[in-house]
Amino acid sequence: MLQVTETAQQKLLEALNGNQEKDKPTGIRVLAQARSPFQVQYGLAFVSPKTIKDSDRVITMNDLNLYIDKDSTRYFEEVTLDFEDGSSGSGFKFLNVPRVPKEYKGTLAEKVVQIIDQQINPGIAGHGGFVALVDVRGTDVIIQMGGGCQGCGMANVTLKH
Repeated sequence: MLQVTETAQQKLLEALNGNQEKDKPTGIRVLAQARSPFQVQYGLAFVSPKTIKDSDRVITMNDLNLYIDKDSTRYFEEVTLDFEDGSSGSGFKFLNVPRVPKEYKGTLAEKVVQIIDQQINPGIAGHGGFVALVDVRGTDVIIQMGGGCQGCGMANVTLKH
């Protein structure tokens, strides 16, 4: 289940204690929104007593309560939440995010993700682009091209070659 570094715990507690909203937050909701099994977006939000659900999974660390929606728990296996403070900025970061869910190990989907990660993305990263697997239906592979690939005249060439 989700691991949270000490630095991230401290920063989350600071954010909670410094919040001056009318409905004082009592914890942090850890969010996972899946566009597909291969594209999960993570996020954080304040939780007030009104927004807590009976079905939420609660993780307590020191004085910090983290709430995860029961339908999202599978996306937090082997994931770590950290806080990074560097020259390019600071913020929370989800690490060890699985690129291929357990149920797709050894399938065409896993092979496609490996090719995207090892051969395609390194080549187009220099142009600010990326490719992400969205779905596999039979032998049809559905991808998303983003970043510098969005609107690029060479995106079609990248796709076909």
